[in-house]
Amino acid sequence: MKKFYALAAAAIMAVAANAQNGAPLYYTGDGLVPALPEFATWAPEAPAQFTYADGVYTLQTTDMYQFKMSTAMGTWEEFNGGALGCGEAGYGDTPGVAAPLEPWGENIIAPWKGDYTITVAGDLSTVTLTTTTPKPEDAGQLVLFFRGDMNGWGSGDDWKWTKVTDNVYKFVCGEGIGITPDEGWKVATDPWDDRFNYGAPDAVILDIENEMECGGGSPNSMLEEAWNGVAYIKIGAAGESASIFLSNDKDAECPFDLGGVKGVTIENNAVAVYYTLQGIRVANPENGLFIVVKGGKASKVLVK
Repeated sequence: MKKFYALAAAAIMAVAANAQNGAPLYYTGDGLVPALPEFATWAPEAPAQFTYADGVYTLQTTDMYQFKMSTAMGTWEEFNGGALGCGEAGYGDTPGVAAPLEPWGENIIAPWKGDYTITVAGDLSTVTLTTTTPKPEDAGQLVLFFRGDMNGWGSGDDWKWTKVTDNVYKFVCGEGIGITPDEGWKVATDPWDDRFNYGAPDAVILDIENEMECGGGSPNSMLEEAWNGVAYIKIGAAGESASIFLSNDKDAECPFDLGGVKGVTIENNAVAVYYTLQGIRVANPENGLFIVVKGGKASKVLVK
């Protein structure tokens, strides 16, 4: 054990000695580098190079979520031989914080996908990620998808949920869209973000609310029967569990409280569109209080 620590310490000192002389530091990841239009992501043989000035390394990236950096380039074996990471603790969920670096390590995961400036101390002791991209849930930009065996665990517009309120989303199956009982799936963001990664611990039953766990370790969801109708999900704060409701009746109403008129979508301004007080569209309203949207304005009306 002492020998291992001694070797690790020697590796850190060797890397630091090179870094103090402004030795090259390389980047490869899923983000683009505006200063290098020819940069190909995840290419250890042709990585982007940090700029070294005033004792620090910097690199501007766009649409970045995870990356790896190293003092070496070439094959993955060579790149990983000089790689630096944040260890088991990872970078964390807060931009602008200097996180300690250590040799090797997993990919460095940003707090969320966005445009980042990566700053590394000249002695390679810390890395700091800063961004002007708003946190998705803070900016109302959180986008959820069904991801599973039915779509190769990808995303795409066919599997994209529609936001109804700040914490309730709706999905209606299109032509040829559905999930069978033998297909595993989750509700998650793209790219994967453990704070919004939902899986059901038990088989999902149609027409009742089902609990979903949150996190990278959450289980894949499975259905008790085939489904190709409508779904609603109610999420909590980042990292909290969620509730999901699926039905083969595409006209099934949302079981979750939508807070009155909040979340009603204004569409087709030239025609009056009616909704229940829970935000569900109604083709032929009868006998009750409804929300009518017309000309870009929403108001309550009593239909008798």
